[in-house]
Amino acid sequence: MKKIIATLAGAGLLMVVAGCGTSQENGNLAIAEAVDFGTTDYERIVAPTNDLAYELLDKIETDDDGNVFFSPTSLWMALAIVYNGADGETKTEMAEAMQAQGIDVSDMNKANASLMTALNKDSDDIQLTIANSIWLNNDFNLQKDFAKRTEDYFNAETQQIDISSSDASKKINDWVKKATNSKIDKMVDNPLDSDFVGLVLNAIYFKGDWTYPFDKKLTEKRTFHLENGTEKVVPFMKLQRKFYYMAGNGFQAVKLTYADDEMSMTVVLPDENIGMKDFKSTLSAENWELFQTDFNESEGTVLLPKFKMEYETELNGALEALGMTSAFTENADFSHMVEGDANLFISTVKQKTYINVNEKGTEAAAVTGVQVDMASAPADGPFHMEMDRPFFLMITDEETGVVLFVGYIANPQ
Repeated sequence: MKKIIATLAGAGLLMVVAGCGTSQENGNLAIAEAVDFGTTDYERIVAPTNDLAYELLDKIETDDDGNVFFSPTSLWMALAIVYNGADGETKTEMAEAMQAQGIDVSDMNKANASLMTALNKDSDDIQLTIANSIWLNNDFNLQKDFAKRTEDYFNAETQQIDISSSDASKKINDWVKKATNSKIDKMVDNPLDSDFVGLVLNAIYFKGDWTYPFDKKLTEKRTFHLENGTEKVVPFMKLQRKFYYMAGNGFQAVKLTYADDEMSMTVVLPDENIGMKDFKSTLSAENWELFQTDFNESEGTVLLPKFKMEYETELNGALEALGMTSAFTENADFSHMVEGDANLFISTVKQKTYINVNEKGTEAAAVTGVQVDMASAPADGPFHMEMDRPFFLMITDEETGVVLFVGYIANPQ
């Protein structure tokens, strides 16, 4: 089995880097030819991405059924794009939250281009695509350096939109739908916020066939025990063969591979006396890396629920808990993002995900959106202005700056 570089256990989405080529064009992804990066530069950000995954596991809210399903890779890439526009304390805090202290922005961009190229796959058995886009209020323009870096290293397409148009949100949602093969069809509501400046989107779509498919004839309904003590009857798939398996340290784990072992899903089952909350608190990238050496090929039987799920979460609070605080306030510093003197801040970091696990394989998608808004000027407190003496006035065209009328009113009679 090829070496697994990045694995997220327990959440269901597993990113595996293998078979990285030397070309800068792979499948549907084309990184600009002039962009300088190495095929192994992605190694710089694998650990930070994984660390972010484990840091977020016990900070993200569950859905009504207690589920959590997110893509740390999608979140990391969306934040990395925005990071190119940050400065000062905001930049420092973002690096801390992204577990990327000490990584220069240039190295970060090269690593992202390398990772996108390495992950992009398109074969009969595996599809894995990554897409980035920036949606910009047409009253603003991106700074040239920011625009070039995001286009070159992230293959991000930038589209300017009239936020007052009813078509603006439709254009964004249509892009999301296309990038996720129709698995996620809505990321923004109509109309867009009046303070909307820009939206950075990252989309990941994955579809992989099992190396060893489950036989549909063996799928049968069995009892699933919820943590609150109640039970549900759900369809379980069954597969018996040799697996990479480990047991101990309070859990069992098995790797289910896709296609030519290029990717895998690691399924982790805590022992009966260990609750999921307690188990999640013990997970870390460092601990999980140590456990990798405990996997051995063993004969066994796997019974896995067949399921389909959609999940949505806002990540502001979780990122703030990791130290990224100023980015969400009027003190944010995104001075390298748009032209002009605009006081920008992140209003929302939201992610939507989808997963379908069946006998043939797995289909999963994730979209992360980082919305940047214009901060309102802080009020200095109430004031009183009474024009009870001569006053001056002028009427100005704001778009051109030309003064149309000017006057001094000495006697309003």
